[in-house]
Amino acid sequence: MKYERELIVSFLVVVAGIILFFLFQERDTAIRMTVRAAGLLGYFFIFLAILSSEYMIQMKKVFGRPFMNIHHHFARIGVILILAHPIFIAYQFGLSVFLPVFYPVMEFLMLAGRLALYLFIIAVLAGVYRKRIPKKWKDIHALNYLGFVLVFFHAWLIGTDLQYGLMQIIWLAMALIVVAVFVHKHIMPTPVRKKNAGKGKQEKKQE
Repeated sequence: MKYERELIVSFLVVVAGIILFFLFQERDTAIRMTVRAAGLLGYFFIFLAILSSEYMIQMKKVFGRPFMNIHHHFARIGVILILAHPIFIAYQFGLSVFLPVFYPVMEFLMLAGRLALYLFIIAVLAGVYRKRIPKKWKDIHALNYLGFVLVFFHAWLIGTDLQYGLMQIIWLAMALIVVAVFVHKHIMPTPVRKKNAGKGKQEKKQE
């Protein structure tokens, strides 16, 4: 397990390092660099939060900590960075950056991060108050997936740092993985999910 933990951590450090490397390829003002860093790393940590929800048993086995602790750490960092991204933009251009644009379609996609921000906030609140809405919170919390896809289009179309091929590959890979996690958790038939979960429990007992 120690080897697996080190391998996972090393992989995450390498991906974060690649993101930061390309961030500094385009030198900009301090505030613009902060805006870009918050957007890039916010996307990455939201991805990690979503991915960790797919491997609850494995996370506990590898890291020796409850899944929720790891998931929440990733989610907190991601949400803080996602919030910081428009706040610093608003400092430059005004509060209009918080107003979603729905038409025309291309402009909506270019500025889809605005709507994604509110979806993330709603999803986080659903998680925080899940005990008050036990039957609905998971459905509301799933807005994270839609928010993530919207951020993908926002960054893909107007992101300064996605002009590089390797960054595009990383961005697309993360988006496809998130879609796959969504399909497995919310669309795949329940018996299949239970069967997979049962296998994980059996493996845990055998250790």
